[in-house]
Amino acid sequence: MTYEKEIPDYAMLPAKEMEETLIIPVTKGAVYAPMQVTNITEKPKTTITVEEDILVPDTKPDLAEILMADGKATLSSREINQINKADDYINLSGDIELEMLYLPEKPESCGEIISVQTRIPFKDQWHTSLAQGACMVMECEIEKIEYMVINERKYRVKVSLAIYAKEYADNKIELFEGITDEEIQTLKEKIEISNVALRKKDTLSIHENIAIKDECRIENILKQDICVIENYKQVTGEKVVINGFISVNLLYAAVCEDENSDPCALRQVSDKVEFTQFIPISQINDESGSCVSFDSSDLKVKLVQDEEDGEVLRLEGDLVTYIEIYRNVQREIIVDGYHREKDFICDFKEEHSRAMVGTTAGESSVREIISPENTDGDIEKIIYTKAEISECKSTPEQGKIMTEGTIRVKMICRTHVPEPSSTGRVFSLKENIPFRIVTAMPQITGGEIICDRVCIKDSWAEKINGKQIEFNATVVINTQVMRDVPFKIPINPAFEEKPMREEKSRMVIYITGENDSMWSIAKKFKTTMAAIQEINELDNELIAQGQKLLILK
Repeated sequence: MTYEKEIPDYAMLPAKEMEETLIIPVTKGAVYAPMQVTNITEKPKTTITVEEDILVPDTKPDLAEILMADGKATLSSREINQINKADDYINLSGDIELEMLYLPEKPESCGEIISVQTRIPFKDQWHTSLAQGACMVMECEIEKIEYMVINERKYRVKVSLAIYAKEYADNKIELFEGITDEEIQTLKEKIEISNVALRKKDTLSIHENIAIKDECRIENILKQDICVIENYKQVTGEKVVINGFISVNLLYAAVCEDENSDPCALRQVSDKVEFTQFIPISQINDESGSCVSFDSSDLKVKLVQDEEDGEVLRLEGDLVTYIEIYRNVQREIIVDGYHREKDFICDFKEEHSRAMVGTTAGESSVREIISPENTDGDIEKIIYTKAEISECKSTPEQGKIMTEGTIRVKMICRTHVPEPSSTGRVFSLKENIPFRIVTAMPQITGGEIICDRVCIKDSWAEKINGKQIEFNATVVINTQVMRDVPFKIPINPAFEEKPMREEKSRMVIYITGENDSMWSIAKKFKTTMAAIQEINELDNELIAQGQKLLILK
């Protein structure tokens, strides 16, 4: 084999001269139009754990058994506007208001329950990022409370806190509009995006008496649960009208002088305090949706002396309301372009925003038969019942939203003892009950972003017999639905110049391929879509694979 035969054939051909391509960026002549978008991003949930040993106050009797532990967590600062770049973390701090109900070792009266309220401060660091100029709004809730008795004067609690956050970043996007004195053929698309037109905080002072039907004198409040539920909202002119109610659930000890009254004298009362709030705002036109949240941490039920009614239970405090108003904007943007005489090139940048699809509300009734085990006797009385949403997930489907979750039910009951001289045992029970809500929304196609708030509107429990309890609840949901809107925009426009330019034929018969469109063919041959339609006598821009088109340059 000769040396020449060992060399590939293509290597024997003379090398072509390298064509030098000159890129001329368009700077002064490029025309841009600004567009303001609000990028909303949900941060991944983070969980922090707070563990604390708590002493029983000296004024309280020795601890024998913990019946129930509940609480409410609040953050010291709800909104963060900047993060130190060198640290890249957020300092979290706040308080946990813990309510503990327990049985004493030596009860002084039948079914005596002792209450201990404790405030536990917490601090932690959350490693996260925040875009330049953005703000972050956080919420905190208790996921789980674990407890154990150390001795008769001390117990330990372990609280798991879930931190949720949304990042709001106002982003100014420069949209390419063309080049001065150059005829750029452009492809345009119409997009719809949402801007946060308004975010506002407002406070409503609450002073309302709780209606009770009890002739016994209230001795002290053992436990209170407060929840705020929205009925409806309306944005009209220069104000927002919000109607809702505050659900109050109380357990209190009473002193009864009537011999026929229950000797245990423990009462549960539930009431609703309705409110209507008017929030002044600046004029907003074309509002597309709104979202409301409440902070009820300042609301408390107190035993007060009223001038007219004497000793009453009164709900007092400030209800803080947060309102967000969204406005959808339609905008036609350029997504591609070419020049018929020159070689126009550009880069493309992908942007993301969101569009408000709408808001909806729904409710569902839940009924469950509970059969407690290991009660050491038949159930005589249900002393206290509390229900709360422990977990929830909403999934968008075609034309509807499927919401599934679990209701955590806690009860305190007393068993029946046949001997007149003996008293029944007080015990607690827990039950997880599933629920499902289907909310209709025709504009949903699947894949939307769901933000919901689920609450217990009503809940009650009744004894069926000594072995069974019927639990009922009404679950309400307020849902905000948004859709991700991705779009690309041309950036860095330039013209490409080549010293030797191949002359293309001025008449071509082109057979369309699978991925061809009228735009891509016009761009390929540097003609116009209108010219292709006219010469081929087409009624519209639709083409089929394998179709023959006459192209005239």
